[in-house]
Amino acid sequence: MWLFDAGLFAAAHVRGTLLDRHSAHPQKVQEQTLRALTRRARDTVFGREHGFAKIRSARSFRERVPLRDYSALKPWLARALAGERDVIWPGKIPYFGMSSGTTAGNKYLPISLASISQQRRGGFEPIAAYLRAGGRRDLMSGAAILLGSTTELERRASGVYVGDNTGIMARHIPALLRHKQLPTPETRRLNNWDDKIVALAREAIDRDVRVIAGTPAWFTGLFDAVLQLAQERGYRARTVTELWPRLRLLTGGGVRYAPYRPRIEARLGAEVPYFDVYNATEGGIMGVQDRMNDPAMRLLPDAGVFYEFIPLSELHAPEPRRLALWEVEAGEVYALAVSTPSGLFGYLLGDCLRFVTTFPHRFVFEGRTKAFLNVCGEHVSQAELERAVAAACVGQGVVLADFTVLAQVSETGIASHTYLIECDGPAPEVEQMANAIDVEVGRNNEDYRTHRSSALSLAAPQVVLLPRGAFERYMRARGKLGGQHKVPRVVEDRALLHELMSALPVAIEGVPAAE
Repeated sequence: MWLFDAGLFAAAHVRGTLLDRHSAHPQKVQEQTLRALTRRARDTVFGREHGFAKIRSARSFRERVPLRDYSALKPWLARALAGERDVIWPGKIPYFGMSSGTTAGNKYLPISLASISQQRRGGFEPIAAYLRAGGRRDLMSGAAILLGSTTELERRASGVYVGDNTGIMARHIPALLRHKQLPTPETRRLNNWDDKIVALAREAIDRDVRVIAGTPAWFTGLFDAVLQLAQERGYRARTVTELWPRLRLLTGGGVRYAPYRPRIEARLGAEVPYFDVYNATEGGIMGVQDRMNDPAMRLLPDAGVFYEFIPLSELHAPEPRRLALWEVEAGEVYALAVSTPSGLFGYLLGDCLRFVTTFPHRFVFEGRTKAFLNVCGEHVSQAELERAVAAACVGQGVVLADFTVLAQVSETGIASHTYLIECDGPAPEVEQMANAIDVEVGRNNEDYRTHRSSALSLAAPQVVLLPRGAFERYMRARGKLGGQHKVPRVVEDRALLHELMSALPVAIEGVPAAE
């Protein structure tokens, strides 16, 4: 086993050397990526319609391929989903990943064999980053848990398979690592999340678990199940690290780790490093945290994806600027568009990133473009909301379970934000919590401060405490419990609010009824 560990450590440092070289000169590798993508797809329906054979640079790509969101690309995607060959990518697209979007309907996103190959390599990135940052070399000597959705896929009449991206990728784990992975294939196929967690706890409780990967929001569910099982069996362990003393690494993505950290660490019982990744069904792992205790992630210029960055203030302009990776500036917030080896070109991902450094390009995830609070021009990002709520919870000495924010405008034209918060343990004093959130958001957002200075523009925020288990019941009622699914951070759709309220055991004072 030491030979395997030594080889893994060496591979991590080889990868680091290559990444440093590409990060220092991203223009070369990104232009090579773009030319390779358009060359592969030039004889497809999409490639011919957009003149891919004549594309030689990022500039000519922008001239020929407009930015599009999912709805605009849907006519081509629907043809590929129906099994038609050579529509967006050479040959037939074998898989379509069903997006776990929190506020939109189902999206069916293409996953080619080329993309799967790229994503398999991407799965090594957080492991390599951890080892390069000084992590323990015996990381992969034990078991690894992947908290994903079911691996059961729907086979369409066209022969195309549809399912969750984690389920698709679980079928393509390198043979060398399959015996290390939990859950077992039988448990991975389970559709019911509660059944899967109970089965996984039974499989994992007596294993030497070293790595856990998944969406942080669902870590506590696994930990609670394992600790309850330990109690039933009469084990003396009262924390996760007493059961798994060689647990080395938590990794995952999809949501910011900070709001969930206190809740997770209370169950861990000891500090375990968390390395964040930026991944999406559309492009796999595109960014990875590469330093201990620094949440900023390094964008991967050589992940097989061509990136474009649109200043957020220009996103809805008739002709927004489209910047390449080597053209972005630190401190700015950009909407991200990608072109991928699955046939998505100029695709608006719906995510916002803010770069904290360039060359190498490190960034923080600012949230979804649709998760901005902007009912009166306050422009509060998802990341600002999460930082404010997390800070307020620390100040109040409470542990956050989850939260969402209701944005609304009254009949008199006054905007307001209502924070629906569930705590894990003692409840905070709501007025103090609301004031702390107000101060923290205003400290980091000038637009918010400006609108809060006039009570006729933006009223003081309110906090409404939800009973324990409220968000779990809500997600279960929507059929989105576990896996890559996330609680929506901002609710403006009254139908979604109605779903949340309907999932609660009692009516909640202070929350307006859905219309």
